[in-house]
Amino acid sequence: MKSQTPNVMRDLNVTVSLLASGVVNVHWTYANDTGVDKVPFEVPTTIINADKGILCETKNLSAYVEVSEGETGPGMLMIKNDAGVVVFTFNGMVLTEYLNYMSVTVNTDKDFRTGVLGLTERVSGDLFLNDGVYSLWARDQPDPVETGKSPGNNMYGIHPFYMGKAPKDADGASSGWFGVFANNAAAQDWWIKNNQDTGAVDVTTFATGGAGDLYVMTAVSPEEVTKMYHSIVGTPVLTPQWALGWHQCRWGYNTTDALKEVVANYSAAGIPLDTQWSDIDYMKDYRDFTYDKVNFDGLGDFVKDLHDKQMHYIPIIDAGIAIRENEQQDGEKYEAYMDGIQEDIFIKDPEGKVAVGQVWATDAAFPDFFNPKTSAWWSKWLTNFHNEVEFDGVWEDMNEASNFCAGVCYAS
Repeated sequence: MKSQTPNVMRDLNVTVSLLASGVVNVHWTYANDTGVDKVPFEVPTTIINADKGILCETKNLSAYVEVSEGETGPGMLMIKNDAGVVVFTFNGMVLTEYLNYMSVTVNTDKDFRTGVLGLTERVSGDLFLNDGVYSLWARDQPDPVETGKSPGNNMYGIHPFYMGKAPKDADGASSGWFGVFANNAAAQDWWIKNNQDTGAVDVTTFATGGAGDLYVMTAVSPEEVTKMYHSIVGTPVLTPQWALGWHQCRWGYNTTDALKEVVANYSAAGIPLDTQWSDIDYMKDYRDFTYDKVNFDGLGDFVKDLHDKQMHYIPIIDAGIAIRENEQQDGEKYEAYMDGIQEDIFIKDPEGKVAVGQVWATDAAFPDFFNPKTSAWWSKWLTNFHNEVEFDGVWEDMNEASNFCAGVCYAS
């Protein structure tokens, strides 16, 4: 795709592939050497791997894709489902060093319910997205209610994926459902505009960078579309049966005796309790992989007693690791943090120093899980903690990763 303003915009290389029956991938990035330091970020295949090298052998791309003729070359790219109904139209794209823009129109069944649903954990009165802007840049949102009003409310989770019911076919019968996944890790604003009369939904996306990597999925049911989505992003871990039971958790249980009292009160009231949780109260000075040996004396024995009663225990673990390197500060070294410094597993600032954020521990460092050494470090210290307190799972909190500073607080 040649730029219409070559002195300003770079040429793009756009690839359209049929990965499986009903799954079309549209990928775009710079067509040649950019001449700049910043190149479009691609989500690593260790995170998202859709087997792009494995193309569909049972059908041709033309069964799902049409390209209209424009005045100066190829125009809009349209994607159909197996019934021949156009569900997705790619109107245009722009890619620069700090912007990835795309404009699309998706067609929904106006007689069913105009609109699309999705774009991560949106708490509102309607599953379908009303007109407005929906921001995707996760943070510890204190009031996670989405309004669609500018400037957009950042939610806890990031899933740039939405679904809709496709329009009826030529005979007036249901033609199935569709899903759209944008494989982009940058901060994003999604603008939604619904046409109630036609069922068309205009979707305009502004991302702060990243290569374009879009997947359009069509199937007969929302369940089948969901399976397609999971074939791209991976499947969740199977939930253990006990995790579906009744769990008790709150901030403020600040001693082992308080936890014992909660469990005893459940028993006295005849209410089954499957799992007792602990918020950050149990930690030693907000340090992951530790517990307060004074206020939570006997925590390990308490958990063993829960196990004897066929119950379970879950402690909180925060993504931000407390920076505690001054032994005089709290009487002892924080070994997990010092080990992380030694292993060089924390996220750095542009000058190569540990990036300092702030969470409940005040100053905090964040493990870089793209570093191959980080998983081993994380497992090591979870194991050490489990040797003291035999927890059954962990509540991994603030893993957006949340930061009370607007970026780096200051260099360490």
